[in-house]
Amino acid sequence: MRIILILAVFAFSKMNAQYQYPPAKTVDSSNVYFGKTIKDPYRWLENPKDPEAETWLKKQADFTNEIISKIPGQDALIKDFMSIVGNSSTTYSSIVKAGSKYFYSKSNPGDFVPKIYYREGQSGTEILLFDPMEFSPEKPIMVSTSVSNDGVSMLLKISEQGKEVSDFRILDVTTKKMHPDILLHSMFAEFVAGSHDKILYFQLKNYDIRDPENALNPKTLLHKIGTPVESDKTILSAAKYPKILDDNGWCLVKTYRESPYIFIEKSTSSNFRKMYFANASDLEKEKIDWKIFSEFEDEIWKIIVDKNEVYSISSKNNPYLKVLKTTLPNHNLANAKEIFKGDKDWKLSIYGEDIETFKSANHLVINLSKNELQFKTLLYDLKSGKSETLKVPLEGNITAVPISSSDDDLRIVNYSWMLPNTQYLYDLKTKKFSEGPFHSKLNYPGTENLTFEELEIPSHDGTLVPLSLIYDKTLMKKNGSNTTLMTGYGAYGMTLSPSFNQGILPFLKRGGIYAVAHVRGGGEKGTNWHLDGKKTTKPNTWKDFNAAAEYLIKQKFTSPEKLGVTAASAGGILIGRAITERPDLYKVAIPKVGMMNTLRFVIGPNAQGNFDEFGTLTDEKEFNALLEMDALHHIKKGTKYPAQLITTGFNDPRVPSFLVSKYAAAMQAANDPKIPSLLYVDYEAGHFGGSSPEAFFKQLAMEYAFLFWQTGHPDFQVGK
Repeated sequence: MRIILILAVFAFSKMNAQYQYPPAKTVDSSNVYFGKTIKDPYRWLENPKDPEAETWLKKQADFTNEIISKIPGQDALIKDFMSIVGNSSTTYSSIVKAGSKYFYSKSNPGDFVPKIYYREGQSGTEILLFDPMEFSPEKPIMVSTSVSNDGVSMLLKISEQGKEVSDFRILDVTTKKMHPDILLHSMFAEFVAGSHDKILYFQLKNYDIRDPENALNPKTLLHKIGTPVESDKTILSAAKYPKILDDNGWCLVKTYRESPYIFIEKSTSSNFRKMYFANASDLEKEKIDWKIFSEFEDEIWKIIVDKNEVYSISSKNNPYLKVLKTTLPNHNLANAKEIFKGDKDWKLSIYGEDIETFKSANHLVINLSKNELQFKTLLYDLKSGKSETLKVPLEGNITAVPISSSDDDLRIVNYSWMLPNTQYLYDLKTKKFSEGPFHSKLNYPGTENLTFEELEIPSHDGTLVPLSLIYDKTLMKKNGSNTTLMTGYGAYGMTLSPSFNQGILPFLKRGGIYAVAHVRGGGEKGTNWHLDGKKTTKPNTWKDFNAAAEYLIKQKFTSPEKLGVTAASAGGILIGRAITERPDLYKVAIPKVGMMNTLRFVIGPNAQGNFDEFGTLTDEKEFNALLEMDALHHIKKGTKYPAQLITTGFNDPRVPSFLVSKYAAAMQAANDPKIPSLLYVDYEAGHFGGSSPEAFFKQLAMEYAFLFWQTGHPDFQVGK
């Protein structure tokens, strides 16, 4: 095996080089759906505990690592990443106010992991609460926090880097000591509103992401600090409320300060929530009398609760979203008061999948957008019912977020593709705008020549698709010679809003163009934009992407020999089908932890929450849609596909690694043997890659190096 690897590497620069991949056997395996026989010759790879599958995957990992290690220029890229981290300014994130204290995460130049601090008031002395590196010096960990309303206690969600199932620890803010209580293998937890010693948490069966029953029938439990976790009271479970917790979706119990009501939020892959409510005083009763607040058909994305009043964000009969007001207990959504409605010019903003509408003490803060590329903020006074547009002396885009639901301080974030997130404070009572204590002047070397373009390009059916380009104007040559990396997503109504990405700076520095295609299936143009890219309309997603590629080539931003594409997770459908439908457009594809085999994804452990987005095998139309979006089943032997670096995380709980492995095996068997189709396996990472900051930089450098190698950049050519 070692000899084969050396020969393959030695022959990189030769015209007759052929890649001798670790062989993957094929088996006689198939299924019949609605009269169609679907052959699945790599089905044997689906069993991760099969020694043969295990050995094959390890050989693939070794083969890829050996080849990748020979590509020069990676150390220089990593050095650039480290320099960016080392020379950046102090940054603040996760800023919240609880009682009189401000809590926040802070990263100083050179920090790979932020530390957690607090201070009394804006001008108080900064006090270190928690240092992740000190807590876990051997293993890198990820930490997220939530704080009790009075600022007495803090919840720490702690997980090993690259893993999603966590433990929750509880920190006493005054003493800075951990309580001995540990909430094991849980996904979510928060303090009961108004309490600093009662915690609701959502617990899975265990940590084993490959256990198909792990996420089935999870429980919501109530813990009281200082009591044994074994005696925690079950608030919500399938056994207790079988009509609420069926097989369709997960449920969270939510509480709100000063509200006499508690809620269940039931969600699937759809953006809509089915909601129940009950009296908050019933929380600790043996049986809670839950009543329906909304059905999925009401298209409620989010609720904001102010005492007895509920503000619901809905897309029913309005794809640009609207805000409805009802009063409990005798609410009626059909006759709800509409206090704001979005339109084709200004819709309610969605960041990722989250509605950017919030509550401060006396206002709704409604962030609006045009195609999620331009933004403004509307302030709705909860007492008077009057609205006004927030005005601050800033250029570029802003988003306003309340620091607390109990007062009227806003955190103003100023940002763009080229502007690092810069934070300010705004007092709604006094209308005072200030830099505040969390403001940093962020200066990254090499950004002075960056520019961006916002375009709309016609797709296959004439629909105009937003396309964002970022590049160094001194290095961009509009003659087709620029290496270009285009990304997208196009699922779940998720948006790709402008944000500064320091990770692309080394790529831009070397003359690259970074392109973001805002394809259908996302939410940039409202909920119809999402609906036009899911299930039976899913082909619009990759056809929009291919149209963007054609535009870039026609306008000579790049050429087919210089164009690479990448996306992750559900974006794997986008990449896989873009290159199998139009392989002639692309030189390189880097699908990361991608959903490359949708027919098998929908029978996996993460399937039930995704039926609404992709479909099921029990409906003929949806089966055909799943088959159409399945990249594995569109690979044709003898076709010249792009060079590919196909990545997977061995611990991925969302997209099992076998979905990626099967695609890689099929692509290696079908593609021109002179073109690399490499399977990269990260044995430490989960769905989001990078089990440590160093590992993240190393993987990103690998991806850029692979792209530059294949597109002919002189600094990345093997054998030179």
